[in-house]
Amino acid sequence: MKILRTILIIVLVIIGVPLIAALFVKKDFHTEREIVIDRPVSQVYNYVKYVQNQDNFGKWQLSDPDATHTAVGTDGTKGFIYSWDGEKVGKGSQTITDLVENEKVETALDFGFGEPARSFILTEKMGPHQTKVTWGMAGKSPYPFNLMGVFFDIGDDFEEGLQNLKTILENGESADDRSFILSYYDETLAQVRTAITGLNSEQMHFQPTSDAWSISQCLEHIVLTENMIFGMVKENMAKPANPERREEIQVADSQLLAMAVDRSQKHQAPEMLVPRGKYDNPDAALQELTEQRTDIIAYIKDTPTEDLRNHVVDSPSGASDAYQSLLFLAGHTARHTLQIEEVKANANFPK
Repeated sequence: MKILRTILIIVLVIIGVPLIAALFVKKDFHTEREIVIDRPVSQVYNYVKYVQNQDNFGKWQLSDPDATHTAVGTDGTKGFIYSWDGEKVGKGSQTITDLVENEKVETALDFGFGEPARSFILTEKMGPHQTKVTWGMAGKSPYPFNLMGVFFDIGDDFEEGLQNLKTILENGESADDRSFILSYYDETLAQVRTAITGLNSEQMHFQPTSDAWSISQCLEHIVLTENMIFGMVKENMAKPANPERREEIQVADSQLLAMAVDRSQKHQAPEMLVPRGKYDNPDAALQELTEQRTDIIAYIKDTPTEDLRNHVVDSPSGASDAYQSLLFLAGHTARHTLQIEEVKANANFPK
């Protein structure tokens, strides 16, 4: 009995002392680390704003490569939710709560207990090709988990993650830039297909007003524009690179896409891009667009992203690189897909 009593006392001490100690440990926490990356602030921001990219550089994320992930919404935009479930990392989610272009990405981290923590990545321009990145977290750790803060410093994980980020961004092209644009091309083509599949000739040529485009005209304009701008990109890429002009680029990728799809701003198409409405059925339009995009996608896959970034030209939105020109093409398709949906929503649209 004395041995059992002794064992019981030892167990109670082992359990009780930490629990008592946790009563005196503060629950609020704030930790951060920073690093300077030799890349323009727009390039750094356009990488870190995508939560899923943390799988490439975060120490905690890299510790459990077999974890399963679920994404809800559009990464890089407010409200996007990225959830995980893994043997080492457990279950949780990260939600984008605030974005300030080229300055801040803020998320809510939910680990399944206590209040969600506030995670943030701050980017600050230090020069034309240099950016300071601060990665940190703040919040409240519930009792008795607050005791873990005495023994573990998550700041060390941030420091290692920032070193990984620096290596990724300073050594060649961003794999994310390529994966994003390719996925966006797939997404916008799928949106077109969904919007027009099953339409008949009458529906294809319906015009809400005498000066409004029909669905057939929208599709023809998409094909004409992609062909023309893709040709311009290839012509620009045949010229010598001019990376010294990269600092002139003031419009980030996300801003470019936002402008491209903004239907509140109307633009007059140049004469060579004004459509006549040649498509009588959606299949013909889809076939032509798909074949054209096959060439564009192959070009993106075969051309290093850094080369695209190092060819800068003047555009209606100011200086932009070849990557942004190709990204604009997909955004332009999304814009006119919205226009197609507007035509279909018209009260007089043929049934």
